[in-house]
Amino acid sequence: MNGRAERSLLVLKFIQFFIVFFSFSKVFSSPADSLKKPKIGALPSAFYSPETRLGFGGFIYAYFNTTKSSPINKKSNVQSYLSYTINKQFSFENDYQIWFKNNKFYLTGGADYSRFPEFFYGVSNNSKESDKLMISFDIVKLRSKNLVQLEKNLYGGFYYQYEKLYNLDVKLKDPMASMCELIPGGAGYTTSGIGPILIYDKRDNPLNPANGAYVETSLQYFDKPIGSPYKFTSFIFDARKYNTFLKKLIWNGNAYFFINKGEVPYRMLATIGGARFLRGYYRGRFRDNNMIVLQQEFRMPVYKWFGIAVFGGVGSVAKEIKDFSKNQIHYDYGVGLRININKKENTNLRLDYGVTKDSQGIYLIFAEAF
Repeated sequence: MNGRAERSLLVLKFIQFFIVFFSFSKVFSSPADSLKKPKIGALPSAFYSPETRLGFGGFIYAYFNTTKSSPINKKSNVQSYLSYTINKQFSFENDYQIWFKNNKFYLTGGADYSRFPEFFYGVSNNSKESDKLMISFDIVKLRSKNLVQLEKNLYGGFYYQYEKLYNLDVKLKDPMASMCELIPGGAGYTTSGIGPILIYDKRDNPLNPANGAYVETSLQYFDKPIGSPYKFTSFIFDARKYNTFLKKLIWNGNAYFFINKGEVPYRMLATIGGARFLRGYYRGRFRDNNMIVLQQEFRMPVYKWFGIAVFGGVGSVAKEIKDFSKNQIHYDYGVGLRININKKENTNLRLDYGVTKDSQGIYLIFAEAF
């Protein structure tokens, strides 16, 4: 790591620590009658997969109010997931959404570290199951979105992202290039990027929306002056809409566009799969410079703390935007359960089962996919 990148990492670590420390100190130092008590919960987990074998984990979440209780102040939340396998593989993931001073300041992001094996299918929209290669590495990821209210429900600010992948056990080569050139980042990489971000947020509940809309757009620049040996730009547009019909039936719609230009390390490319984009595909099953995903979901409470969901979506990745017109379209569909872990705050734990034309997946996550 060069000196500039190392300093950037230290600064970001300090920022992440300060955000969490300040938020919790606000919660626990406020007079009891001025603030709703924070809600803290924990859930154990166990899992098995061919690449990890038996694994164990724990999920801790908290949501709270950083200012005096008021109808307009949105709930903040922090969540952490820790997992360990008998193969001595480790993952520690942390996310936060924190609202200050009657929603005038909004901080969101995360800090993750993991050493887990994963399958690499290459960089293509048409990769085959037989193309997969098992790889292992360490990765540190820091994300920080720092926003102020510009108008009601509209926020603007800057988005900083740092990512370091190292100890890669296999050098990833591009079979489509002459002399088997390394894929960008195929021997490990460090990136650091910053840029403007705008968020329109009119959701009634950020963790379990039933009505409203959410739109996020950002443009990040990665270059040597800010600690990134790789020079590229990333543009993201994420639009979501929520409506409730017949008093209980909730419809969610999501349109997501991800566009990259320049030399992008392979694991920062747009990827289909996982708990967020086309559930049922392995995360990173398809990856390339650009991505379009359209998804929708119907949710409905059934009895007390229990609810159900059905979902589906389509998407594609492409090297160039013009390639989308001739690309193969990938799709998913599935069903899910919703477990209301706090009726007063209406927050759910979701268990989803997603199916695609050649794979399937099960996901246990706090808060909705979109």
